Parts: sequence; structure tokens; C-alpha cells
Amino acid sequence: WGTMWIMMRREKRDRRHFKRMRFPPFDDEEPPLDYADNLLDVDPLEPIQLELDKEEDSAVYNWFYDHKPLVKTKLINGPSYRKWHLSLPIMATLHRLAGQLLSDLIDRNYFYLFDMESFFTAKALNMCIP
Repeated sequence: WGTMWIMMRREKRDRRHFKRMRFPPFDDEEPPLDYADNLLDVDPLEPIQLELDKEEDSAVYNWFYDHKPLVKTKLINGPSYRKWHLSLPIMATLHRLAGQLLSDLIDRNYFYLFDMESFFTAKALNMCIP
């Protein structure tokens, strides 16, 4: 998800696949577009993928964009993906690639309004959290 976030932001910035809509997009007298007539025969664009570095991302380079990565290895329990036993280099690389989605805030008081226990307690007591 982190790499897709980065690439979608780059694509949006470069506007290769994204186009701004001009409003109003439909006229009241114009009939709606039919999916089968207009979009079914259109070839999809090439997929957006982050170009991984062979040296820096070597731990995940070979399987990162596979459909079901690591299925036939001892790193996971099988196709259910319920248990993972990843090595430290793999976890470090995945953590670095997911860095865009991770929060930089480590102060618990920053999220006090979204502390579910405090919210439920305040709701049960019919009070507001200051």
C-alpha cells in the first residue's frame, strides 16, 4: 500500500493517467454512457509499479509484485497467509516501503479524542471529554 501511495501521488503530479474533470460532466439532455459500448473494448493502461532498487530492495525484489508472494516457501504457513515468519531484512525493507502510511506521531496524548476506551467511558457517563 505504501508503494502504491507513492506512485499514485507521482502519477497524479505528472498527470499521465489522471485528468481533471470539467464540470458539469453530463448534460441533462445527454444520455448516460453505456459500459459495454464505451468502456468494455478499451485496453487498460500499463500498471503503475514502483521501480525497486536491486541492491537496496534485494530482500523483496524478486517477489514484491507477485500475485501471491511467498506461497510455496517456509516464510508463510500456506495460501491462507495467517502466519508470517519473515526475516529481519525483509521486514526492514517492507517497513521502509510502507513509511508513507506510518504516522510520525508517537505521543499518545495526540490521539486522545480517538482513544476508544475513553470515548466509551465518556459516552456511558453521558459526559464529554475535555
